[in-house]
Amino acid sequence: MPRFVLLFLVLIALFNLSRVLREPLPDADRAMDFRTCYVGQAVLRAGQNPYLDATLKRGWQRIVQQENLTSRTQPGLPNLPFLYPPWAAALFGGSVGQLPYAVAWPLWGLLAVFSLGLIARLWPQVLRTTPEKAIPWWHFLLAALALKGTVPALLTGQPTFAALALGVGALAVSRGATKSRLPRLAAGASDSIASTSRNSALKTFGWPAILAGVLLGLAAFKVTLLLPFAAWFLWKKQWLPLAVAGGLVALLSAVAWHWAASPLDLLSTYQQLLGQVRAQSFDPTDPDYPLTQGLTLRVELGNVLEWLRPGSSAWHSVLHGLLWLGAGLRLWWLRRRGALLTDWYLFLVLSTLTLLTTYHLYYDAVLLLPLLAFAPTISKQQQGLLLALLLPLLLPLNGLALALGNPAELHFVYFLMPLALLGILGLLLARPVRAIAE
Repeated sequence: MPRFVLLFLVLIALFNLSRVLREPLPDADRAMDFRTCYVGQAVLRAGQNPYLDATLKRGWQRIVQQENLTSRTQPGLPNLPFLYPPWAAALFGGSVGQLPYAVAWPLWGLLAVFSLGLIARLWPQVLRTTPEKAIPWWHFLLAALALKGTVPALLTGQPTFAALALGVGALAVSRGATKSRLPRLAAGASDSIASTSRNSALKTFGWPAILAGVLLGLAAFKVTLLLPFAAWFLWKKQWLPLAVAGGLVALLSAVAWHWAASPLDLLSTYQQLLGQVRAQSFDPTDPDYPLTQGLTLRVELGNVLEWLRPGSSAWHSVLHGLLWLGAGLRLWWLRRRGALLTDWYLFLVLSTLTLLTTYHLYYDAVLLLPLLAFAPTISKQQQGLLLALLLPLLLPLNGLALALGNPAELHFVYFLMPLALLGILGLLLARPVRAIAE
């Protein structure tokens, strides 16, 4: 990485980290993202429905009274409803949900920080590069801290980092297994010895595949973030990790159904809540539009479409589908022409598509850390373009707009992030990375 880029990222990362000193000491309310997960699992374990807003709020009040906590805010609508699938509630209920909230939220904060460091350590192991092109792990950590959403997300106990650490861990375990080679046999060895050696080697591949599947299944509580990881195993035709992950999700779902008093109501109310949140976030009659429901911080392309043409939300899924189709046709054309693409390049393409077409906030852009491996494969001019496209994810443009009184003329800055991601997708598709470069 060029020195001026490193210095630029260091300055931005230091500015982001200074937020820890500029804000009050965290309390039970500050870890608001984790609080929603904790209350959701507590409500479900009590046999109630965590997707009902009033029920979620009552569950938090019970916890506050039982643990004698001080709380000034409530989970749930209009800002933080429990939007995780039922198996996520079972996962949280079987782990941190066993601890008192006053103990659980600081531990979860430490886990989020540890997960971010683990992501940075694991990516160099996942990326297949020659020693002279290897990327130091601290470059990944620096890039993650430079993203403007990382530090705020850490302060709120966002589960994104734990999910990504599990997902990248699954890739690293799988990569370590496939790096192994079948034992070489001396010339003249009998077929029976060769067969026995191969069977022994293949057995050793089974346990890493199972472990990768377990990690993948645990990461599935962030469903949309899981898509690029699942696609990785599909592309490499590694079916055992996918089967294990599916089995683990089914098991956690069974636990959730067991805890719920009315299991059939869970999915219906979950879908209703998703629809309610989406309708509310695209409601131009709201006096704070387009600032409601984190709309200013979302990287979904639908935000741009709604901004350009209010009331177009019914068409977003169609337009998003066309984006997937166009990218898929481009990859198919490359494959048809005999191009062997690196797996991490395909991961990047699918990650960018996932962020653009599903509900994600700006901190989820940490999914794009492998761009550090993509940058050296393109020309100097294209590297400058890539850096320019990343600026909306690095600079606090929305904060500057608010500091200037948030005039209507500056509302376009709220939509620069998805437009930048769209540009990154175009650059990725225009400059594919072939496997020979690994």
